[in-house]
Amino acid sequence: MKKILKTILFGCIAVLASCESDIEKPMLQMPSASTLDFKASQQNVVLSAANKTENVVSFSFNKPSYGLALVPSYTLQFATPADTTGANAWEKAINVPLTTEEATSKSFLGADLNAILATQMKLETGIAHKIVVRLKSDIKQNSGATSAIPPLFAKVEINITPFEDVVVYPALLVKGGNSWQTPATRSNGFLLASANFNSKYEGYLNLPNADGWGGDAFTLISSTNGTSYGWGTSATTIAEGTGNLWLTPSPAYMKVNVDLDAKTIAYEPVTFSLSGDHNAWSTTDSKLTLNPATNQLELDNVTFAAGNSFAFIGNGGWDISYKVNEKGKLMFAGPPAWAGNNIKVETAGTYKVILDLSGGDGNYSFELIKK
Repeated sequence: MKKILKTILFGCIAVLASCESDIEKPMLQMPSASTLDFKASQQNVVLSAANKTENVVSFSFNKPSYGLALVPSYTLQFATPADTTGANAWEKAINVPLTTEEATSKSFLGADLNAILATQMKLETGIAHKIVVRLKSDIKQNSGATSAIPPLFAKVEINITPFEDVVVYPALLVKGGNSWQTPATRSNGFLLASANFNSKYEGYLNLPNADGWGGDAFTLISSTNGTSYGWGTSATTIAEGTGNLWLTPSPAYMKVNVDLDAKTIAYEPVTFSLSGDHNAWSTTDSKLTLNPATNQLELDNVTFAAGNSFAFIGNGGWDISYKVNEKGKLMFAGPPAWAGNNIKVETAGTYKVILDLSGGDGNYSFELIKK
């Protein structure tokens, strides 16, 4: 009998303990988007050189309550209305993660907002555009795996008029190692740039073979936060705070691409030439040479007839090639898009042709100087 009573007693204690645990255990409560109260301080924003350094709009919201001690991360997403619907909705959005310090509000300087619209979204300047700004509240796992808790969204619409401006792109600055002496400050010819303000950087570097070993050593320094990137686990990977990268062969004029998210570096020696009407679209003639004083590629005494067209090609083929867009600005014309228009010469004559790739991606240009 005593044994039975003890069993019942222990069973009751276990049940009570379980009930107490259930009562005290907090439960996940998914908040609604309306509780975020996401809003913009302005509905119409006209950007100009006069307000580049001023706060032109602020976005604010309430911290969502999940009923648990969770720490959300926040991202503002910018898109045109056409890019917010359909199967590929929001895929083209420009994402601006908020820092811990920014908490539940974000203000934008005129220059930064203009860079999003004019440079990253490539919207026409001088006219108003309806922009959808979406707040994304995320719960991220420490492991980096996708959370079972779905993101929370809220959005506002505002009208923004961008203007044409000189954009300073984020860059990775070359810091020479061993015997290679490089400029101490940001200098064309010694940088890779991120034209889309993301993790991908591109530029052309002239490797001098400074040590005489057929390659060159250097690190890459972020212009955004000063982080140094060096050798990873192989010749095609990078890591933070490590020793020198080593690119070979050299001397060589090298196309270099870096992805900071993937921690990769790709590079290829490139020799450029002109292919066009003036040389029957030859892929071997009309080679450009590097001017070390300007870090620009040049070809002198090129004779064009009126209406002749040409393109810049690399390594005797079209995989690395440059033409112009509808506004006459130099653009990459190779795969996968195979886009762009041939460069047309309106006036017959003899020209000096300059291809300037020294400023990094987003700053590539060309010039025709008539003699």
